[in-house]
Amino acid sequence: MTTMENGSPLLSVEQLKVVFELDEGTVRAVEDVSFTVSRKQIVGIIGESGCGKSVTAQAIMRIVPSAGRIAEGRIMFRSRQSDDRPMDLAALKADSREARQIRGGEICMIFQEPMTAFSPVHTIG
Repeated sequence: MTTMENGSPLLSVEQLKVVFELDEGTVRAVEDVSFTVSRKQIVGIIGESGCGKSVTAQAIMRIVPSAGRIAEGRIMFRSRQSDDRPMDLAALKADSREARQIRGGEICMIFQEPMTAFSPVHTIG
């Protein structure tokens, strides 16, 4: 585990579990996912199609589709707005002021389809 200078990760996903309640039953899309990300660290999440990569990212961003929910786990994030104290994003309501400020302001997601995700006239960063 790589950590920030003060010994704490910027983002820590701990035993994340995301489920979808469907008419056909409960789908366990993400089960027991844990990882940490430090400042200036680049992390890639890879895996087979349907293994939960996108749902994990959606959970961090608090944009899981309405049929889904974070059933267990913590998503600890050291936001600039919280004086570098970790906050549990999993405990925030998706439409809360705090979640909206973090989403796009401090954490963002580039979706998989490069032709719709990137613009040749804009830089990333």
